This record gives sequence, structure tokens and C-alpha cells, in this order.
Amino acid sequence: MRRTNIVLLSVILVLVVVAAGFAVFVIQQLQKPGGTGPIGTGTGTSTPTSSTPFVTNMPHAQGDHLVDGNGNPLTLHGAQIETSLNYINRWNNGERPTSTLNSTVFNSMVHDWKMNAFRLPLSNWMYAKYTAEYMSQVDQIVQEANAAGLYVILDLHDDKQSGSIYPDKAAELPKTEDIPFWRAIATHFKNNPMVMFDVYNEPKAPNWQVWLHGGGTFGGATAVGFQDLVDAIRSTGAKQVIVVEPGSAGKHKGQSATGLDVAEESGWATVGNNTINDPNIMYSLHVYDGITASPQQLTTNWGSILGHYPIYYGEWAFLPNAGITAHCQNLPTNPTQSTQVVQEFLDFMATHNANWTAWQFAPHFLVRDYSSFSPTTLNTSWTCGDTKQPTVGMGEVVKSYLMSHAQ
Repeated sequence: MRRTNIVLLSVILVLVVVAAGFAVFVIQQLQKPGGTGPIGTGTGTSTPTSSTPFVTNMPHAQGDHLVDGNGNPLTLHGAQIETSLNYINRWNNGERPTSTLNSTVFNSMVHDWKMNAFRLPLSNWMYAKYTAEYMSQVDQIVQEANAAGLYVILDLHDDKQSGSIYPDKAAELPKTEDIPFWRAIATHFKNNPMVMFDVYNEPKAPNWQVWLHGGGTFGGATAVGFQDLVDAIRSTGAKQVIVVEPGSAGKHKGQSATGLDVAEESGWATVGNNTINDPNIMYSLHVYDGITASPQQLTTNWGSILGHYPIYYGEWAFLPNAGITAHCQNLPTNPTQSTQVVQEFLDFMATHNANWTAWQFAPHFLVRDYSSFSPTTLNTSWTCGDTKQPTVGMGEVVKSYLMSHAQ
């Protein structure tokens, strides 16, 4: 009897150990991001890092780079195209983007230029005023771009030219009106793995705390933070990559001496701990006349972001025919030097696995026209600020680079 009792007790102890081990395994699974338990809902207070796994079949951040829905490395190379979707006067005058922006353009970007990304500016004000027709236009563009093979980065431009009701430039920062817009857009596109969200273009927040959490009134607008916009998108269940820009919060001493708006060419060097609490963020910068900066300065502008998160140049260009002369007044006019500047910047981005969308796949910037899609050239004379130079631009250098690096 004693031997029988000992055997029975041993069996019971083994079963208890197995059950305990299984319970620990289940708890660990529930605590992973995307798990089905309450800790996996993404609403906790702990700050995720770039190494936090993001469980999704969408493209997502993995360390300092993107991967596609299958886990393969993904680097975005493409261009922005502005349309009447972010210019209310052009829209009100009857201009509709689908009249020129169509599958022919997108197929040229993919097949002739070897691009895989397209940044499309939108307006929350125009969306609110003309919702049905506006979204019909956006949907057609997104569908045709995706069909051609382009990821679409939807980019919010909330300023006077896009229809803002606030007259003061101080109001050009995330505000309460932007939250319902992003909830609606994210809900609409949350099942599309070839869409990403650039939540606010070149914001003019005065410091990092306002940038991150909002607070206060600026030009009559109530400020919200980038974290609020990200949370609004995630509240819909959307898991796509979200892009954030530093704007004026990233200004540094002496930067305004260039004559540029610090919201356009600022950086992340002083961001500190004011990063977004979300595991699927891509950090962005814009570069125009700053394209001539040394690799050391370009690296410095990324600060602690570099090497820890995916990075993205959402707008960049060597821009001889800029309407804003500050964007070209310090650029070299010699064709050899001009080409070298663009080539060195492309090489810098490649070294750091940067994603990018150049300014812009439209006449007369990267292409000369929308019939031949011939690239513009820097092998010619040009005048800074002259917008009527149809052959002048960095198109040849960009296209040659993309063609030589095509897989």
C-alpha cells in the first residue's frame, strides 16, 4: 500500500508541474502585443521600444527598418504628388485630381522609374466639407496606385491653402479638428496593407511637450499632440505604419538664419524622451536647401532616432525651380556639382536605409510632362526661383539611381 501511495503521489506531482508550466505559457502569450488578453490590447501605459514585436500582416517597423507583411525587408523609394486634394481654391475651381493623376502616371512611376511609394497630401477641411466626392477621388487614386504596385502614404496638410478656418500660421499644428479626420480615414483604410498615414505635415508646435501631448490655444486653435493623432488612428483597429514629423519643435540655434521656415527643415536632435508611445512609427524629415549639408550634419539632425526607428525623408529635392527662393538660393549651379549633391544625398539615405519620397513626380520637377514622363536635368543653366523651367530638375539623377538599384 505504501508503494502504491508513493507512485500515486508522484503522478499527481507531475501533473501539477505540467499544469503550472502550461499556465505560465498561456499568460506569456496573452501579454504579447496583439495577444487576446487585456495586456495585449495596446492600451497599457508601458512605453514600447523599437524592438517590441508588432503582430500584424501589414508592413511594420522592425528595429530601425520596415518589413512587409511577410516579414521581408521593405524600403520605400518614391515621390510625392500634390493635387487639388490639398488646395481648396483649385478644388472649388473645378479641378479634380483624377483628371491627371491616374494609372498611366502610377505605372510610369513603377515600371519606368522603379518606384514603390507615393505620398499623397490630403486636407481634413476639404474632407469634412465635400466628404462623398472627396473620398471618391481619394479611393480611385489609392486603388489605381496600389494596383500599379505603389504604397500610398496619406499625408495631412492642415493649413490655410487646404481650407483651414484659422487665419494665423500659429494654428498650423495638430488640433482638435484633426482627430475625427484621422479616425475616419483610418477606419476607411484599416484593411489596406498598402496604405500608411503621415499624420501632420510640417507642424509649428513651439516645443516638444506641445508636439507630443498638445495643450494650449494657438491662433484660435486648440492644440492636440502627435500622440493623440496616433491614438485616434489606433482606436479604429488600424495597424498601418504611422509617420510623424518634428516641425518647429525640432528647431535648433541658427537654423532660421537660412531664411527657411523651421517647420520645413528641422530635426530630431533634441527630441529626448518625447517619442511616440507606439511600436509602429516611422520618423520623418524634409530637406530642400539642406541637401548640401555634410553627412555628419545630416546624421546629427536625426539624433537618437537614427539606428532605433525606421526613418523617412517624406519630402526632399534639389529644387532649382522652387517658388520659395530660400529652397534654392544656396545650391550650386554648376551641373557637375549639382549632380554630385543629389548623388551624395541618395548615397547617404542608402547608407542609413532611409525610406524616401522625392518632391515631386509632376511637371516640372522630376518629370518634364505627363505624356513622355521624361526626366528633368541638371545639365543646363537655371535661375533660382524661376518656376517656368520645364527641363530643369533632378529627375535624371533620381531615375538613374533607381534604375541602377532596381532588383
